[in-house]
Amino acid sequence: MQKLTSQIMGHAERLPEGSALSAKSFLHLGNRAALDQALSRLAERGELVRAGRGIYMRPVKSRFGSRPPTIEQAVEAVAQQRGEVIVSNGAAAANALGLT
Repeated sequence: MQKLTSQIMGHAERLPEGSALSAKSFLHLGNRAALDQALSRLAERGELVRAGRGIYMRPVKSRFGSRPPTIEQAVEAVAQQRGEVIVSNGAAAANALGLT
């Protein structure tokens, strides 16, 4: 039987870089306390990045090392996990459209 952390990382490596993970998606592997502890340890080691409460993301690896995912990816992951709609404010939207 594989260790819980190796099972989580095996699943995370099959996802695209910057994808979000949560303990809820791994409840079939063990109890919630063990999953929370395993995810926390993976974040301490630098194998995952903590994006918010109960939300972890896979870091983006490049030839210069690993870096956290972009802000847009993190916000999208948090919104998806919580079931919320997050939109930018008026000034940021105008800037994204090149109006300012």
